[in-house]
Amino acid sequence: MKPDYKERYLRSIGILTESQLATFKNTTVAVAGLGLGGSIFINLARMGFEKFHIADPDIYERTNINRQRLAKETTIGRRKDDCLIEEAKAVNPDVQIKVFRDGVKPANVESFLTGVDWVVDVVDLFALPDKLALNAEARRRGLPVVSCATLGFTGCMVVFDPKTPSFAELTGMTPEAPLPQNLERFFRFIAPEVPSYMLEQVVKSLDRSTYIPFITPGGEISAAFAASEIAKNILGLGRRVRAPEGIFVDPVQQQVRVFEASYRARELPMPLPARKAA
Repeated sequence: MKPDYKERYLRSIGILTESQLATFKNTTVAVAGLGLGGSIFINLARMGFEKFHIADPDIYERTNINRQRLAKETTIGRRKDDCLIEEAKAVNPDVQIKVFRDGVKPANVESFLTGVDWVVDVVDLFALPDKLALNAEARRRGLPVVSCATLGFTGCMVVFDPKTPSFAELTGMTPEAPLPQNLERFFRFIAPEVPSYMLEQVVKSLDRSTYIPFITPGGEISAAFAASEIAKNILGLGRRVRAPEGIFVDPVQQQVRVFEASYRARELPMPLPARKAA
């Protein structure tokens, strides 16, 4: 272990041992989606992880500023992966990052997951074939996947591994289903409830005629819990929360809940928009 690495993460010792830091250093994490995933990526880099695969084809826009870690006036129009690589290297110049500039696609998902130990899935819900391909290939390889989301001030997370039900089984999402149905099922899977203060806007967003709303605390809560869950599972700390259980953190209600993560477990007061006539 290099002297700079030891000094950089010295204040983690006492919570972690040098041996545990070495485990982080040698673990490769694939992060798919660099909105919320960007915060997870930087959190892991600050914790001592050095090996990453990252994927996102997008640039920062002004509308990202309200919740994405590196979105700011000076990064508008710049690629998210470029900005986050700069940030990670500013934290630790020794990070090793393999970049997939087209994002995760069915055509490159095998390469994206080759040599990986953990997967973070924050692929955009509107890129459903990519999200399903990522989860299916991770399952085929026996890789653990942290699937994250944020609903208003809340953070939500579900962890899959080879012994759990699959992402497809618990979400009920398919490439053939109408987009509103897939979105509604994902919301039923990823959280025990949609907070009442944002429900009206979420319902309006189901047909993609408007946006899904976000705010900073929910994303950062999800990012903190995702990084913690990866770390504690690697180190064997605490209780392992696995699908079909998920974690829901709601600072408005001051609650941390373990819930059943399945679209079959609940109905949400979210009427599907009427399908437009052909």
